[in-house]
Amino acid sequence: MPVEDERGAVEIGKMPRLRIHVQIEGLLSVHAVRAVWTALGAVPGVLTAEVSMKGAILEADGPVDRQQLEEALAAAGVTVTGLTVEKGSLPVL
Repeated sequence: MPVEDERGAVEIGKMPRLRIHVQIEGLLSVHAVRAVWTALGAVPGVLTAEVSMKGAILEADGPVDRQQLEEALAAAGVTVTGLTVEKGSLPVL
């Protein structure tokens, strides 16, 4: 879907970004936070990740495969307990 700028002009090739809030169990140390941040960077479609001991907020350029996300985080030693996509964003597959 094209994105309009403040003048209403369409910017070709730009898509709205998807924001996903990920609830994570097992973030008990700074090392775990870093491992999760690194793992999220390897998930196709994830552009940025903000990770804290409370969970993560991701920005993606399109739908993100939930299984790939969960597998990447399992490899980092943590468990996904929930996903919330911000209203108006694209869905998680």
